[in-house]
Amino acid sequence: MTSSEITRSSSTPSSSFIAAENLCGQTLLHLVGEGHTILASIKILSERIPPAFLVAAGIQQTNKDINNSNTNSGGNNGGGRMFQTFFGKEERGRSSKPSTATSSSSDMMMPLNESEDNNAKSTCDMEDVKKYTPFLFDFTYLHNPEEFEATLTNRNTNPDTTTTTTTSRNVEQQQQQEEDIATLEREFAINHLPIIQEYYTLFTSIYNYQVELNRFASDLTKGYFIQYTVESVLLDQEGRALLCEAVWLYGVILILLERLLPGPIRERLIIAHFRFCNESGGGGDVSTIDSICKLCKGTGIHPPQSSTSASFGEHVSHKYPMEEEKLFARYPLPVDLVRNVVGCLISDDVYRQSSAFPNVDQRSIRLSRQASMLYVVLFFDPVVLREEDARLREIVDKYFYDNWVVHVYAGMTADLSIEWKRFRAAKAALDNVLQVDNVKKMHIQNAKLIGQCMAELRAYLTMGILTDSFVLDNRHDLLNCLRKCNIAVRWRILHRRTTNSLFHEIVCATASEVTADPKLQGAFAVNDTHVVSLLLLSSQLEMQLKHIFTQLLEKKESIWISCRSKASGMMEDLAQYFEGDVTLARVSRHDGLIDWFTSMASEIRDLAYESGDHFTVTGRKIQLCVQALEEVEQYDLVDRDVQVKTFLQESRDLLLQMARAVGINESITEDIKFISDISYGVESMKSYVKIIHSRISKDPSNVNLLQGFFLKLSSSLDGPVVRLKQLNSPKVERVTGYYSSQLVAFVRNVLEIVPVSVFGILVQISDIFERRLQRLPLKIQGDKLGAFAQLGERYKLSMMAHEISIFADGVLSMDNSIIGGIEINPRQLLDEGLRKEMVRHVSELLNNLLQFDFAADSETVASITKHQAAAMRSLASLSRRLEGFQSALECIEDYVSIHGLKMWHEEFSRIINYNVEQEVNKYLLKKVLDADSAYQSDIVPIPRFPRVQNEPTCINFMGRMVSMLIKITDTQYTTFSIEKSGWFMSDGTEVCGLKTVSLLRQAVGVYGLTGIDRLLCYRILHELHRFVKFFRTNVTKQGVMLEQLRDELYPEWKTPNKAVSIYASASKKAEMLMLPMLTCFRRIGQAQLLRRMIRFELGRCSRIDAKTLLQSVSTLNASILSSKNPFEETSSSDFKKYCDMSLAVGLGDPLQTVFMATDPLEGLPVLLLLCVIAYVPKLSYNPMFGSLSKNKSGYPIDGWPLIAGISTLLKQFHPSYSKSFLAYIGQFVRVSIATCFERKQGVRKDVASQLTEDLRSILVLVDQFCDVSSIPKSALYEHIPQYLMEMCSDL
Repeated sequence: MTSSEITRSSSTPSSSFIAAENLCGQTLLHLVGEGHTILASIKILSERIPPAFLVAAGIQQTNKDINNSNTNSGGNNGGGRMFQTFFGKEERGRSSKPSTATSSSSDMMMPLNESEDNNAKSTCDMEDVKKYTPFLFDFTYLHNPEEFEATLTNRNTNPDTTTTTTTSRNVEQQQQQEEDIATLEREFAINHLPIIQEYYTLFTSIYNYQVELNRFASDLTKGYFIQYTVESVLLDQEGRALLCEAVWLYGVILILLERLLPGPIRERLIIAHFRFCNESGGGGDVSTIDSICKLCKGTGIHPPQSSTSASFGEHVSHKYPMEEEKLFARYPLPVDLVRNVVGCLISDDVYRQSSAFPNVDQRSIRLSRQASMLYVVLFFDPVVLREEDARLREIVDKYFYDNWVVHVYAGMTADLSIEWKRFRAAKAALDNVLQVDNVKKMHIQNAKLIGQCMAELRAYLTMGILTDSFVLDNRHDLLNCLRKCNIAVRWRILHRRTTNSLFHEIVCATASEVTADPKLQGAFAVNDTHVVSLLLLSSQLEMQLKHIFTQLLEKKESIWISCRSKASGMMEDLAQYFEGDVTLARVSRHDGLIDWFTSMASEIRDLAYESGDHFTVTGRKIQLCVQALEEVEQYDLVDRDVQVKTFLQESRDLLLQMARAVGINESITEDIKFISDISYGVESMKSYVKIIHSRISKDPSNVNLLQGFFLKLSSSLDGPVVRLKQLNSPKVERVTGYYSSQLVAFVRNVLEIVPVSVFGILVQISDIFERRLQRLPLKIQGDKLGAFAQLGERYKLSMMAHEISIFADGVLSMDNSIIGGIEINPRQLLDEGLRKEMVRHVSELLNNLLQFDFAADSETVASITKHQAAAMRSLASLSRRLEGFQSALECIEDYVSIHGLKMWHEEFSRIINYNVEQEVNKYLLKKVLDADSAYQSDIVPIPRFPRVQNEPTCINFMGRMVSMLIKITDTQYTTFSIEKSGWFMSDGTEVCGLKTVSLLRQAVGVYGLTGIDRLLCYRILHELHRFVKFFRTNVTKQGVMLEQLRDELYPEWKTPNKAVSIYASASKKAEMLMLPMLTCFRRIGQAQLLRRMIRFELGRCSRIDAKTLLQSVSTLNASILSSKNPFEETSSSDFKKYCDMSLAVGLGDPLQTVFMATDPLEGLPVLLLLCVIAYVPKLSYNPMFGSLSKNKSGYPIDGWPLIAGISTLLKQFHPSYSKSFLAYIGQFVRVSIATCFERKQGVRKDVASQLTEDLRSILVLVDQFCDVSSIPKSALYEHIPQYLMEMCSDL
C-alpha cells in the first residue's frame, strides 16, 4: 500500500469514517494498523530465528554462510537473516511414536536471503547448536509427552549391555547423562526464553487478529455499529479501502508466516514455549494453546526446486504455491464478507489514482494495488477460482491482460501462471491472455518502451535543461515520461522473476553482445544492466522534478507577484513609449495606445493571487489579457515596431508563467510519488547490486546517480506505517525503524563498493609500507640519501592515494538525505564502510595467522620447541602486517576525511573484545549472544570463522593464543623460574619468557594482552568452580577421615603421637583425590603465572609509552582505596572502567585476585597438606632456575604452578585457611625434622639423603608460598622457627 493512495483516500470528504468519534471506523483502522504491525513482527523475527531451531527442523544454512565469506552482501543473523527458500518435505501423517528432533523435514535446506551485510551473526558453529536438538520437538510431542521426556534420559544409554545387573558405574553414567541433558535444557532456556516468548506472542497476535476481524464482521452483520453494515462500509470511500485492507492483510499474514517461519520451525517454537516457559512461570495464557497449534501447524508443503536459469534460481523472495486455500480455511472469514470485498475490488477503483495514470492503456498499473489484494483475497473463496469462469474472465481482462506476475507484499511476488494452475476457471481465463505470441508481444513492446524512455531521459537530464520555466512549460510531457519509465521498469522487474520456464526464456532472452540500450531487433534482449540504467536515470529525473516542483510550490506566490510586477511595468513602459517624449524614441504620440496600455497595466496589477474568485476565474482573466496583447499587435503602428512586439511577447510569457505557476498544487507531487512507487521491487533491487557496483568501479562518478535512486526506494517505506500514523499508534516507531533500517542497510550495501575499492588499494599501500619501503635511520649519510628516497615506490603511493581520493569524492559530494526518519550522511557511510572493510581484513588476518599446529599425539620436547618457534614466527608476521595496515590508514586519512589512527584503535579493540567475549561463552551458562553483545554491530559486523581442526575447543584466535601459551608452558615439559621470568626446558632453553610476551604485545597490542588476561581469569574461575564441585561431591565422602585427621593433629603447635603413621594412613586413604587436585592446581597456577608476566609487560610499556596515564590511574586507584566508602561514591560502571584502566597500565598483582565467593569447605587446609605431602617428594630444588622442578622428566608437575595454584585457591577463602595451612605445614616440617634426626644414625645414607631433600623441598615450597601470597615471614616463623629454616637450608 503506497502512502499516496491512502493519503488521497483519506483526503476525501468520506475521511470522517475514521474520525475519533466513529467507533466503526476506528475499530477497522485499529485492525489494519495491527495487521501491518504483525507483518513487520514476522519479518523482524524471521531474521532472529535461533540456529538450534533451524538445525532441529532440518533447515541448514548455505555453505556460503557457514564459511562466512563476508566479502559480499548476504544473509546474516545466526539464526538467520530472513530466509526466503527452503527445500524439504514434512511428513503428512504424523506418528505418535517418539522420534528424534530432526526426523521431520530432514532434507530441508534454506538459503538465506541476500541483504545488507553478511556479518558474524549469519554464521554460527553448527556443532554448538546440534547439542540442543534432542529436546526441540515438533507437534508429535503432544501425542505422548511422557514418552518423549523418557527418550531424553535413555537417549545415550548403551543398548548392547549384556549384564542384567546394573553396575554402580552404569548408574553413575546414567545420572551424569541425565544431568547433562538437564544442564543443556537449562542453558538453552536461559539463553532463549525471551526470544521464544516473542515468537509465541506473535502467534497469539495472529490468532487474535483473525478473532477480532471475525468479530468485527459479525458485529457489522448484527447491526451493533448503528447505520453501518458491510455494504454501507463498502460504499464509503475510506471504509471501502480499510475493509479491503483488513481482509487482504489477514491473508498476507498467513502467507508470510508460512513463507518466513515454516511449519517445522513454528511447531518447535511452540513446543519449546510449552515446555520451558510454562515451567518458569512465564508462559502466559495457555488457554489458547490448542487454537494456536491449529493455526501454526505445518502444512507439509515445500517449494519446488529451482529452474534451469541461474538468475531465475536467485529470486529467493518469489512466492511458491503453498495451497493457500487450505491454510486460509483453518480460521476462515465469513463468506458474505469475502464475497462483498471481492466484488468491491473487481468493480470499484478503491484508491482513485486516475490522475497519476489517466490513460486507459495504463489501467493495469493504476489498479495494480487492487490486483494484488484480489489475488490474496480470492484464496478465501477458492470456489470462485475453480468454478466461476465468467468472473475470472472479467478479473483477468481488467487486471491481468498485460501482466501475470503480481506484487504480494514488501517485495514478495507471485507468478499467476504457476499459482493458478491448480484452479480450473482461473487457469482457463489466464490461458486466454497468456499465449506465447502475446507474451512475446508484451516483451517487445516493453523493450521498445525502455529504449524510448532511455532516449528521452538522456535529453531531459542534459545539464541546464531542467529549469523552472522549462518544467512549467513542459510539465505534462515530463510527467508522461515518468509514467512511461516506471511502467517499463515495473513490467520488466516483475516479469523477469517469472517462474514459468517458457515465459522466462522470452522475457529474459540474452543478447550476443552487451549494449547501452536494449537490442530492438531479433529477440529484443533486455538485460539487468538496461533495467539498472533506466532505474538510475528515471530516479534522477524524479528527484529533480520533485525538487523543482517543491520549490515552485513554496515560491509560487512570489513568482506570481514578480511576473505581475514585470508585466504591468512593461505595459507602463509601452504607454510611456507611445507618448513620444522618450529620448531616442522615433514614434509619434498616440493617445489611444497610451490609454490602452495604461488600462492593461491596471488590469494586470488587479490580478490577485488570493482573491475571492475561483482560480478558474483568475485563469480566464489571464487568458483575456493574453488574448488582448495578441490582438493589439494587429495595429499597424505596433506591428511595425520590433521592440514593442518583443515587449508584448515577454509580457504574454510572463502572464502564461503566472497561470502555470498558480496551476501547480500538492497533487502534482502526490502524483509523482505514486508514479515512482517501487515497493514491488524492494527485494528485486538486491539482485542489481552487483551491476551497480560494476558501474561505479568503472566510473566512480556514477555515485552521483545513487541519491535519486535511494530516495525512490524510500517511498516504499510509507505504505506499512501510514495507517499507524493515522492511529497515532506507539508501534509506528518500531515498524518505521525496522523498514528504515532495512533500506539504510541496502544503501550501505550499494555504497559498499566505494570502501571496498578504497580498502583494496589500501591493502596494496600497506604491502608497500611493510615490504618495500625502507625505514629511515636516525642518521644517514648524504651519498646514501638517494637509495632511501625510493622514488618509484613513493610514486606508486601517490597514484594509489589519488585513486582513493577519486572514489571517495563521489560519496562525499552527495547531500544528506532522510530515509524513513533516518538521516543518511554520506561521509558517515564512507567511514562505516571503511571500518567494515578494515574489521573484515584484520579479522581474517588474525584468524589466518594465529593458527598453531599442536597435534595432541606429537607433543614431545622436540615438537614443543618446534611449534614454539613456528608460533613466534606467526606472531612476528602478524605484527608486521598490522603495522603496515596502521601506516596505510594514516597515509590515506586526509584523502577520505577520516581519523585513521582513531578508527584503527576503536575497531581493533572491538575485534579483540568481541572475540574474547565469544571465547568466554564456553565458560558461561548465560551466553552473550551477538544481539546482546556490546561489541558486535549490524553496521560494522565482526566476522566469525569456523573452528580449526587442530583446536576444536577454541572458538576463535583468542582462544588459540591462550591454548598456544598453555601448551608451550606445559608443566610436563617445562619448568618455571620466577627469577628469570619464564618457562624453560630441562636443558635451559627458554620457551616462553618476557620476549615472548613482548612479541605477543607487538602482534595483538595492549587490547590483545588484556583479552588474554581476561580469558585466563575465566579459565581460573572455571577450574575453581570445578574444584569446589569436586570437593563437595568427592572429598565430602572422605569427611570422616579428614575430621579424624584434624582431631589427631590438633593442636597444630604440638607434635602428635605416631605422627608418621597418621600422615601415612591419611595419605593412603586420600590417594585417589590427589591427581585431580594436582591437575587443578597446576592449571590455575600456570594461568596465574602467565597473567603475572602479562601484567609485567603492560606495566613496562605504560612506564615508557604512557607515563602520565600510569601516574593518573595510580593516583585515582589510591584515592579510591583511601576513601571511607568507595562503593557509595563510585558507580559500578565507573569501577569497571577503573579496573580495566588499571589492568591496561599493569597495576596490581594477579596472584592476589579473588575470583569467587563460596561457602567454607571444611577440611580444606588438611587436604592441601596431604596434597603437599604426596607431591613434594616428586620435586627437588633446582639452583639453575631457583625453583622446585620435577625429579623425573615427563611427569606433569612443577613447583611454581603448584604453589601459585594453592595460593590462588586459598585466596578465595577467609585468611584463616591460609594460616591453618601454614600451621599444618609447620607441624609436618617439625615432625619430619624430628624423625630425620632420630633415624639418621640408623638408616642408610640414600634414605637419609632423600629425607633431607624432601625437607628442603617442602621448606622451599612454604617459603615461596609465603612470597606469592604476600604473607609476611613473621607469620611463617610462628609455625617454623627461623633457625630451623636456616638449618634445613644448609642441608
